[in-house]
Amino acid sequence: MCHHPHMPNQLQSAQSPYLRQHADNPVAWVEWSPEAFAEARRRDVPVLVSIGYATCHWCHVMAHESFEDPETAALMNEHLVNIKVDREELPEVDEIYMDAVQALHGHGGWPLNAFVDHEGRPFFAGTYFPRERWRDLVRYLSQLWQDDRARVLGSAQELARHLANFSAGRPAPVPKGIAERAKAEVERTFDREHPGFSNAPKFPPSQWLVQALSVGDPDLHPVAVAILEAMQDSGLHDRVGGGFHRYATDRAWRVPHFEKMLYDNAQLACAYALGAARTGRPDFTRTALAIGDYLLRDMRVVAPDGAFLGYASAEDADDPGGEGSFYAWSPEALAEVIGPDAAARLARAWDLSPGTPHVGPSGHLEPVTSHIPHPRANDLEALARELGYGDAQGLRQSWEVHLAPLRIARNARARPIRDDKVLTDLNGLALAAFAMLARLLGSERARDAAIELAEVLRSRLTPDGLVRMAGRPAFITDYGHLALGLVEAHRALGDPSLVALAEAVIAEAEARLAAPAEEGGGFYTTPAGRGDLIRRSREHHDGPYPAGQHALALAAVELYALTDDPRYRALADSVFIAQARMLERAPLACPTLLHALRRAEGRPVAVVVTGSGPAADALLAHVRARPVPLTILPVHRHQHLAWPLLEARKDLPPQALVCIGTACLLPATSVDELAARLESV
Repeated sequence: MCHHPHMPNQLQSAQSPYLRQHADNPVAWVEWSPEAFAEARRRDVPVLVSIGYATCHWCHVMAHESFEDPETAALMNEHLVNIKVDREELPEVDEIYMDAVQALHGHGGWPLNAFVDHEGRPFFAGTYFPRERWRDLVRYLSQLWQDDRARVLGSAQELARHLANFSAGRPAPVPKGIAERAKAEVERTFDREHPGFSNAPKFPPSQWLVQALSVGDPDLHPVAVAILEAMQDSGLHDRVGGGFHRYATDRAWRVPHFEKMLYDNAQLACAYALGAARTGRPDFTRTALAIGDYLLRDMRVVAPDGAFLGYASAEDADDPGGEGSFYAWSPEALAEVIGPDAAARLARAWDLSPGTPHVGPSGHLEPVTSHIPHPRANDLEALARELGYGDAQGLRQSWEVHLAPLRIARNARARPIRDDKVLTDLNGLALAAFAMLARLLGSERARDAAIELAEVLRSRLTPDGLVRMAGRPAFITDYGHLALGLVEAHRALGDPSLVALAEAVIAEAEARLAAPAEEGGGFYTTPAGRGDLIRRSREHHDGPYPAGQHALALAAVELYALTDDPRYRALADSVFIAQARMLERAPLACPTLLHALRRAEGRPVAVVVTGSGPAADALLAHVRARPVPLTILPVHRHQHLAWPLLEARKDLPPQALVCIGTACLLPATSVDELAARLESV
């Protein structure tokens, strides 16, 4: 190995799995720290901030091509101080340099490679570079640093000024008609042939699905159901193991990028549970519950002593056989497990045919497209009739008997690595998922999982504040996702301590991250006083998971409906005003905030269930199974609280009161009466 004598590779003891993947590189990697920038000043060289994450395919490719190559590493060590960052561990660093990449190129991604000055200001940034282009870039930029420092620093100053302006607050009144504008955008962008919202790559619109299926809009439901069915019957869906891959590389959902992320699967569990509750479709129920089973079986992280720690962040796309080989099924492989006759039928239904893996554009083996199960390639209704299964639902049901033996056989293969980081925000999403599976589908396993995970997340609120992971302070998404997960868990479990914890999380977020009105309102992503960051950032829209302040706004709307505390409505309004321009410009880029706005503007419906025992339990079970976002309050567990919804109702016999604001319908004492009351509102 060829290390620079001044600063050898220092990642061996890093907490991050991604950083430890690079611990044996000949590059003299160091972690993000003031000492790294001090070393760059001492040597008078620029700094490389190289950002990725443990399950990132193209990060692996660049590592193999460049960072594991001694000659390339020697060049980097001579001309740069090289900082390696896990974007999930330090999202506040990642967001700054991602904005820089997007400002320079119009798009971004990982690996993210930013060349920065001694103040952390980027003067060039990009993503993946092949080895020779990377070497040329390092030589060119280091020479430019030496020969034309004024030009470099001028570019850094100009880009830093742009990044600061981009993150500035721009409050505005909330425009009227946002929901109708969002519907028009759905109509304009919806792909009817291959249901979804993009061509290629095609991402699951998880947050939009949850929002669309939660609100009572009959125009949106057929679109959402079409997308749920298209994804479920596609290569994106890991039907054998449960759960979904990150995205499809093609418009038809055929070929996935094989990463499996906790955030995708948590949100899609909610979407399929809502879809099942809305439609009664058994295939959506199976798909939703299978996601929960996948998380429980394959993503649980336990300590050496067996203690449950939470859920892992992701599983990789790559394995020793190449990207996706763990998930591929040739007809021959099927026959070895379930026999030739069943394999022939299943291969036909899943559109599998013989073939040989090939070397793909990454230089590594990749599976044959025809080895990726893709039932959507068929007319499932016609095929079901031909094979004697009646209809598509019967055909899909017939596959279930084969999934367990296929999963057992697949587990003998070399499995992709798992990123075992347990992050508060992603586990907040998982808490909401388990709560929704329990509430809407009656899953006892999910209910137990929600209770267990809530206890783990409770410990994340330490005396020094909420943590993202051990040793890392919370980011805005940690506050937002955890608060929202706790609210959803309360809706399913009725435990008042979950509300108290959500209130504590929101109070801390307000104390540490809230932007005053004169700075635009809403929330910053990190506290003030971070001397290692060139700006204090804001989120602008939802990404693959909700923006933290959007999740906070939705949680606040729900808490306001439950407690009638005006502080929560004020919090939500602050975010609405801060994000009004983005809402007006691109409502589909803010589905979680749009959900919060619709909840805040609509008529809040609360169901107060009094008394205890079997009659009260039956009423609670019925209202919890409704897919509409109701405020649900079991009185007997909240006797100590002084919320207006509880007033004069703490000693009533078992009954359900359906209330709109302060006005309530006649009490319902049976499930049938409660159903009638709910239908009337």
